[in-house]
Amino acid sequence: MDKDKIFKTAQQYILKGQTEKAIKEYQKVVKATPKDIRARLKLGDLYLKGGENEKAIEEYLRVAELYEEEDLNSRAISSYKKVLSLNPKLIDAFHKIAELYLKEGLQGDAKNCYQSILKMRPHDQKALEALKGLQQEPPPKEAPKRFPQEEIVSPMNSAPPSEPEEQEEEIPLTSPLPSDAQETSFEAAEPSSPPDKDTEMHYHLGVAYKEMELYDYAISEFEQAALNPTIKFDSYIMLGDCFMEKGAYDKSIEHYRMASEIRGLSKEKLARLNLNLGVAYEANGMISEAMDAYRLALQLDSSSEAQERIKQLQQK
Repeated sequence: MDKDKIFKTAQQYILKGQTEKAIKEYQKVVKATPKDIRARLKLGDLYLKGGENEKAIEEYLRVAELYEEEDLNSRAISSYKKVLSLNPKLIDAFHKIAELYLKEGLQGDAKNCYQSILKMRPHDQKALEALKGLQQEPPPKEAPKRFPQEEIVSPMNSAPPSEPEEQEEEIPLTSPLPSDAQETSFEAAEPSSPPDKDTEMHYHLGVAYKEMELYDYAISEFEQAALNPTIKFDSYIMLGDCFMEKGAYDKSIEHYRMASEIRGLSKEKLARLNLNLGVAYEANGMISEAMDAYRLALQLDSSSEAQERIKQLQQK
């Protein structure tokens, strides 16, 4: 079957407000390929739009199970949380989320889930046993320190105090790129250690919520992820994108500009940032600022779509 054709037909029905016909199209795909996550998500959304919450929950639960099968735990958690937003008393969904948190090594989040279960069902044996097991786990042993903390020198600050490391000139957001500017990676300007599990989970949950168009949930997760410097740039970009989708253009611009204040960004990331910023300015009616951002994006990356954006603005 030509799934792309069916998806296009369904989208046309949706645009015409013919929800029932769109549902029938997605049902064709689900019947032929039961593990098609995209079709099940769309089907769930259409059921929800039509007020058929139970059918929507059934689809979202199946989506969560499919994500679990692929070890996409953060996406599975986001699907179960969407179910809970429709039915906050679905104990099985809480259990599933807690188990996935444990699988990711997030004991604190798992405990919160089990405690939520016990508030609704005080004698839930499964939750009681899980909490008892978590409380009996010994705390992680601290690795012995071979040197006093003050003697440990970070690789980022290894230059002698008498000869401070020369800092590279930062590329301004709205001024031409200096011809002698050297490309430095974002990672090189930030701590070299990877994000911790909590940060990674917040970020991946944000991505999953964004894909499901649950922008408020996504924003909350990206705000948590942005607290960690190692993933701050990508989190700010995602926040800007989410606010764009919500039509909150001022907020979108604010977060793109916050991303621009991070030092040591590569040309590629600056180009991406300025293109996004230009789109936000344009949507907000700030045409002059949009042109400046597009021109800088084009200077940074000649292959970007900024050139087309500039042409479109000039023709208006």
